[in-house]
Amino acid sequence: MSFDYFVAVHRRDWPTAESVQLSLERRGYPLRLVEAPAVSFKVENFREGLHVIFEGRPVTLEADMEQATDADDPDSLFGYIAECASKNFTISNGDFFLTLTFRSDADQVRAGLYLAAAMILEHNGYGFENQAETHGGADFAHQLLLEAADAAAFQRPAPEVLINPDFRFPEEEAVKPSSSRSIIGRILRLFGGGKG
Repeated sequence: MSFDYFVAVHRRDWPTAESVQLSLERRGYPLRLVEAPAVSFKVENFREGLHVIFEGRPVTLEADMEQATDADDPDSLFGYIAECASKNFTISNGDFFLTLTFRSDADQVRAGLYLAAAMILEHNGYGFENQAETHGGADFAHQLLLEAADAAAFQRPAPEVLINPDFRFPEEEAVKPSSSRSIIGRILRLFGGGKG
């Protein structure tokens, strides 16, 4: 299972990778780009992802960047997002979208949330989450930051071990293995029971 976050940024505000890196540093986020040249921020290959360092560990974000060509078509993905955002943010053809796809890796999710927040707050972006269809500007970004900062929320609890207090191993007389090769015979020998 996966879920996507989108950040729309007006064409005139789309940053360079260097500018994104400076934004992350300025805000003190525990994230940095592996490469931050002074050229337009982009993901070279969606399959290879966007390489970042998050809390000192390498993480690959499943990310994509593209310019909207169908923002005026409400039946398209970017057109639908543009329609949802229209009261707060105008999305036009030529504006950029950063798409972040999250699966089960907690570091990937947290790093992506920090990146999305930086794009919204520092580059006049507008965020959209497709499962609950929540979206917004600065308030949305601050919610992303709260979630990203809560590392404990991403930790899986240890599985609960249930022990049946009434369980008893069968007495040797109750279980007579037909041969020493039977599964029950091997189990009894393992626990010092059956003869073999």
